[in-house]
Amino acid sequence: MKKGQVAGQIFVYIIAVVVVGFIIVYGYSAIKSFSQKEQQVEYITLKTDIENTFKSIVSDYGSIKRPDLNVPGKYEMVCFVDKTKAAAAQETGLCKEDSTDNLYEPVVCASWSLGQDNVYLVPDGSISWDVGNIQINNGDAFLCIPVVNNKVNLQLKSLGDKVQVSMYS
Repeated sequence: MKKGQVAGQIFVYIIAVVVVGFIIVYGYSAIKSFSQKEQQVEYITLKTDIENTFKSIVSDYGSIKRPDLNVPGKYEMVCFVDKTKAAAAQETGLCKEDSTDNLYEPVVCASWSLGQDNVYLVPDGSISWDVGNIQINNGDAFLCIPVVNNKVNLQLKSLGDKVQVSMYS
């Protein structure tokens, strides 16, 4: 073998390593992008399903629905708040850091106090939207339903001008 051939082989190996490196980096970024888009689709699907369910039931007085909702995997609870009870927000477990039920969510509390949204995805509470007038069963100010196997046991009852939200077993 001549010296020129050895130098050429080293150059080919270097090019191969660089190309393989680019392929690995591109593959990683593509997979990461796909998973982020999947989470966005799951969130949009959940939001649309909840909004459509609330809209379809609100005017059908006395009807009850138990929608089958798929909640994205990173969320532990879906919380519903009664915006008419915003004055009492500071006294609830969502707004008290030392609450016994460990539901302290400052983002939810701040938004609720301002009367903006009434559906929140917890643990961070930054994902929220409004579904119209709701009332929490038993006259409570809020209801947080735990997510089990990416599902929530949500029951909705139409009261004519608002929807009563409760949890079923």
